[in-house]
Amino acid sequence: MLPGINVPFEYVRKLTGANIGEVKLLASFLISYPLAAGLKRVPDKNYLKQIYIIAVALFYMLGLFDLYGGLRTILWSAGATYAISYYIDGSLMPWIAFTWLMGHMSINHITRQQLDDPSDLDVTGMQMVMLMKLSAFAWNVHDGRLKRDGLSDMQKEKAIYKMPGFLDYTAYVMFFPSLFTGPSFDYNDYKSWVDGSMFDVKEGESVAPTRKGRKIPRSGTTSAWKLGEGLIWILMYITLGPIYSPGFLLTDTYWNYSFLRRVWVLYALGFVSRLKYYGTWNLTEGSCILTGLGYNGIDEKTKKAKWDRLNNVNPWGIETAQNAKGYLDNWNKNTNHWLKNYIYLRVTPKGKKPGFRATLAT
Repeated sequence: MLPGINVPFEYVRKLTGANIGEVKLLASFLISYPLAAGLKRVPDKNYLKQIYIIAVALFYMLGLFDLYGGLRTILWSAGATYAISYYIDGSLMPWIAFTWLMGHMSINHITRQQLDDPSDLDVTGMQMVMLMKLSAFAWNVHDGRLKRDGLSDMQKEKAIYKMPGFLDYTAYVMFFPSLFTGPSFDYNDYKSWVDGSMFDVKEGESVAPTRKGRKIPRSGTTSAWKLGEGLIWILMYITLGPIYSPGFLLTDTYWNYSFLRRVWVLYALGFVSRLKYYGTWNLTEGSCILTGLGYNGIDEKTKKAKWDRLNNVNPWGIETAQNAKGYLDNWNKNTNHWLKNYIYLRVTPKGKKPGFRATLAT
């Protein structure tokens, strides 16, 4: 950890009552915006973007949070997954990688629960993101070794036909705007962003406004809206969190309320618990958009650039959902995509439709 770096965070902690880990995590989300703006301006040559990404990630993990053990954990997860993908061939390879990643993460989750110290940031949050990114990476390498005529459109788009080099792979793993809480994304999305092919204009497609000499469309306004929305959700969480806390449910005061008031408190507690996720996911998505990675083509109706590639949550859709499907479709979207593409469809035998067993496995 850099000397003296905790001084401003201790001051904010005393003002807000939040633990220092939460304060520093929020600060990292905010710092990512100017750093993401800088990343967009780094030339697409000589691995400068990759070096920039890795340097910022190391600053976060070591300079800001002192996560030397956490860095070793991430390198073990990423290094072993690369080795498994490189040296093992056959249909079992992705499952071996998945078992390694899930087992490694589970051990750390159990250790985290035994320590029972919510005031300190640990590596398990990052490991959950890594589990999705790296298990998808193994599947995409596996798909790249199969005949194309046997692949779905999604598999063809995401398949990796050549193993990435050290810097490319490390930068993909350590992509700093999504390092701590996601969103996760596939390697080919990252690669097409690095080489600029993500922004190639197709024949007959409208061209999104860009800065002179830059392929990445202008994303500052969309990113700023995500930043503002995320900060509003976080402010609401800080304001309402002390009023609606889980500990209140264990008090005599709560049980002396009427039935309807107890139901209201339960609903409010659930809403307040979701606020920090609304805030966090909007903040991280906004910095990813600022780098250009959130680009998802041109909207045919508005003729404007779409920036929803890494969208992870739709708060309005969740709060107004009429059934469980509506709720799940709008919550933690990238995890749902991963579950569908790399679990649900992968446990289904080729040529058959997913059924109860696929659902149960997922």
